[in-house]
Amino acid sequence: MIGQLLKGVIILTSAALMAGCSFGGGSLTGAQDAPTVDITAPELAITERWSTRIGRSETAYHRLEIAAANDRLYVASAKGKVSALDRHSGELIWEHDLDVKVAGGPSVGDGLVVVANQQGQVIALDTEHGSLRWQASVSSEVLAPAAVGQGRVVVRTGDGRVFALASATGEQQWLYSRSVPALSLRGHSAPVLVPEGVVAGFDNGRLSALDLANGSPVWESTVAVPEGRTDLQRMVDLDADPVVADGDLFAGTYQGRLAGINLRNGEIAWARDISVIGGLAVDSSNIYSTDAEGQLWSLDRSNGASVWRVDALAGLSLTEPALSGEHVVIASSDGHVSWLNPADGQIQARYKVGNARITAPPLVMDEMVYVLDLRGRLKALTIKTAD
Repeated sequence: MIGQLLKGVIILTSAALMAGCSFGGGSLTGAQDAPTVDITAPELAITERWSTRIGRSETAYHRLEIAAANDRLYVASAKGKVSALDRHSGELIWEHDLDVKVAGGPSVGDGLVVVANQQGQVIALDTEHGSLRWQASVSSEVLAPAAVGQGRVVVRTGDGRVFALASATGEQQWLYSRSVPALSLRGHSAPVLVPEGVVAGFDNGRLSALDLANGSPVWESTVAVPEGRTDLQRMVDLDADPVVADGDLFAGTYQGRLAGINLRNGEIAWARDISVIGGLAVDSSNIYSTDAEGQLWSLDRSNGASVWRVDALAGLSLTEPALSGEHVVIASSDGHVSWLNPADGQIQARYKVGNARITAPPLVMDEMVYVLDLRGRLKALTIKTAD
């Protein structure tokens, strides 16, 4: 109980001290003093293809995101309503009311839609019809989407543990545990599946690669070392989801570093002193990351050298960036979605989804960009060159 209270206190303290952090409390709307971002001559026109409501999130701490498989989108509300929609039209295909609150997910894989909650329940539905397949219990709250695939459902819990459940039955296959610091940011990164393995980040700044069959460690890498005299200064949570691209692994920590890592052995190839809060996106040349100040960075993925840095959105809480064709797409706490040129970081367009905060990363499929805000407004957007 004491640890849970301290965790709540650190969230409020950090939010008050640092503008732009992506853990902005329970408010559903953006900050009243959010900066104005003026695009006087937008280079892109944004078109709304469709819009629907799926039920609101209760706080910005919930990681309720958009998942996709084939031509369907899967979304969940904080009150436990899980929905499948046609991604082209937004038409509802099925809906399942779990009658429990949901805090993480959904995730899709192995024919399952998986969600989890703050009571440590993991629930799997059938992707085709939404029927209940199984439910399981883990040791504590799950605040990030599960990793689903290769016959496993892998969840990271708030008490520093990684559980692997059988996709077919929900039975526990193995458990891996790390110690939790006295203070940490509320939330945690999602585990990431790799061939025959899974990579998980922890609140002590470490990253572990585990054998998917039995949970045995393959390697462990220290992305950031805690420094300072106080628990607050020593926070190095690895809360941004690690990203795997072409055999390379990228991960970043709060008050620590962003690093490029060899996926085979965990050796750090390069590291930069950047306080990473949001997630990462990677293309063939660069890695894109948001920091605790609300800045968006582009770094050379081969050595970590700076390509550009955008501070026009500073003071806003930014989502994980996404890549859409020739653009970097990112949403923010003022209810906007921004499109940037990956070559120089120039903001080419902004679109206002609504007044509610956006904490879920945009989902890109083909030419469509899907965005979900905390009031449950789900929109499908397309871009075209302005005349």
